[in-house]
This record gives sequence, C-alpha cells and structure tokens, in this order.
Amino acid sequence: MNIYDFDNTIYNGDTNRDIIVYSIKRHPINVIISLIKSKKLYKKYKKGLIEFKDVKEVMLSFLFKINNLDEYLDKFVDKHLKNIKYWYYNQQKEDDVIISASYEIWIKKFCDRLGIKNVIATKTDDNGKIIGKNLKGEEKVIEFKKQFNNEVVECAYSDAKIDLPMLGLAKKPYVVKGNKIIPYTKNYKF
Repeated sequence: MNIYDFDNTIYNGDTNRDIIVYSIKRHPINVIISLIKSKKLYKKYKKGLIEFKDVKEVMLSFLFKINNLDEYLDKFVDKHLKNIKYWYYNQQKEDDVIISASYEIWIKKFCDRLGIKNVIATKTDDNGKIIGKNLKGEEKVIEFKKQFNNEVVECAYSDAKIDLPMLGLAKKPYVVKGNKIIPYTKNYKF
C-alpha cells in the first residue's frame, strides 16, 4: 500500500486555490465576501484565538451557496484533471490511498476519475462546516489508522513538512518537488 498527499504532490497546484480562482469568475460576489471574512479571521488564527479550520470554513463558504454544487464540482474536476502529474499515472496501484486536507467533496471526485478507491480527506456537512478535524499533520495519521489499522505502508509521498507524521508511516518516504521524487532523509530541508 502506498499513501499520497494530493495538493502539490500528485496534483500540480493547490485545489483550494484552484476552486477559488475557478469560482471567482462564476460567483464573484460570494467568493470576494468569503475571502474578506476569512482574511479577518486569519488574523485571529495567527494570534492563536481560533483554529485554522474556522478560517478554512469561511474561506470556502461560498461553495455551499452554489445551486447544484455536485454538478458544479464535477465541472471543476473535469477542467482540472489535467493537473494530475504524469509520474503518478506511471506508478498508480489499486490499493493507493490519498490523504488530503482539502475537502472530500472534490478530492473524492478526482479520485473517482482516477480509479482510486481509498480516499481520506476533510469532511464537511451540507453547510460547509468541517466535520471532525481539518486533516493536516498528525490528523492524517490518526484517520489513516482508524480506517486501515495496521496496514503496512510501503511508500508515502508528500510535498510538505507538515506531512512528516504521514511520511513516518512508510518504509520508504518520499518528498515531491514539482515532478521530482526525492527519498526523504532526516536532513532534508523543506
């Protein structure tokens, strides 16, 4: 079993940013309002007064005002599927697991198109409130262990230092920089 982060790992870019850019052309007022509100909350987050998930919920709240959100996200995924990195296609396996802090409502759609069955991503309710935790850092490991118990992880891939706990699950951890896959060592500087 191999585990992968999604954004900036097998996907060229950040889906959170891409959904905002995609949506600002289609729903400009709601997106701008969400971004202004989240910027104010971000200051509270930096002071340690709130959790990042509070900022994220507000930043992406515009999505949950869109009629036919499921269809809208299908179109977003179809347009951005080209951002999957070719190296991933060359090594994809049936039991791969994607673990992402991005919202499950679109990560699952990407994975469905790629034929990836095992998806762990940040869950939301119908109003855009995060259910449980934002899946960053150690939270990815906790969720992985809940779903896969003591499965052996051959390789883990991520672009970010915050995923060191996830990389620690694997016999062979790798850092992804663009299209380069670099074996992770403790001396690696992110």
